[in-house]
Amino acid sequence: MADQTPESPLTQAERHARALDVMSTLRAGRVQDAQKGAENTERTWGAIGTFACDFAMGEIWARPQLARHDRSLVVIAVLTALGGQPMELRVHTRGALNHGATREEVEEVLVHLSVYVGFPRAIAAFREVQEVFKSLDGDTPQPPHQPAERKDDDQRRRDGLDVLRTIQGWTDDVDDATVTSELDAVLGRFAPLAVNYVHGEVWSRPQLSRRDRSLITAAASAVLGRDEDLRVHVKSALNHGATRDEIEEAFGQLLPYAGWPVGCGALRVAHEVFGEIDALGGR
Repeated sequence: MADQTPESPLTQAERHARALDVMSTLRAGRVQDAQKGAENTERTWGAIGTFACDFAMGEIWARPQLARHDRSLVVIAVLTALGGQPMELRVHTRGALNHGATREEVEEVLVHLSVYVGFPRAIAAFREVQEVFKSLDGDTPQPPHQPAERKDDDQRRRDGLDVLRTIQGWTDDVDDATVTSELDAVLGRFAPLAVNYVHGEVWSRPQLSRRDRSLITAAASAVLGRDEDLRVHVKSALNHGATRDEIEEAFGQLLPYAGWPVGCGALRVAHEVFGEIDALGGR
């Protein structure tokens, strides 16, 4: 299990310095510019502004155990799952690009989340993301978006079964009926759609790694209060190469954006899953 030893507390000066560093990378600017931004945030929002800078940025974002690229994708997923966060989505879309995410990756977070939060929220977030891209491009017209690959039914099913095997950590010698048995029991007539569409078309797209898909799905599941799904995607993230530390840090990122009850609940589920794996002698 990940090390649970409490970390030494930071001084106020250390928290603030780390916050300014994060704000400078989010804005692709200088620390001096970040200081002005922090001062303006406090003038506008008072104590909320102070805590948004020194706690959210200085104590959460600045932690080294998860790359800022990954934190940005998690935050975009959280904001999309919450819905109705246009200003924050624009800020963090720019931040994701400044942290090394590509436009394709940012858009793919929303394509992926359309499965988990529904098309209305995903499309609303997509509109905000496109506004950011337009503002960055100025007078340069954006290229038209390309449609998804249209697969035949056999390919959809093959790809879906492959994804399900990696999510569940099963080898290729596990038969297809076993792979789909849980979906069949829960979804009945809709189970083939879960295999062919959710996993065969969306999850199998190459624009995001399966590790990243697992982390953003877990984050969205936590926001939506879906503990059963969360357990699946904690295991999925491990099977797709995320470390326990990275999973915990992704859930720590929920604390300032979805609130402490949501973040603490996700951490609780993760620790339960880790304990169950350890009890079985797993990694």
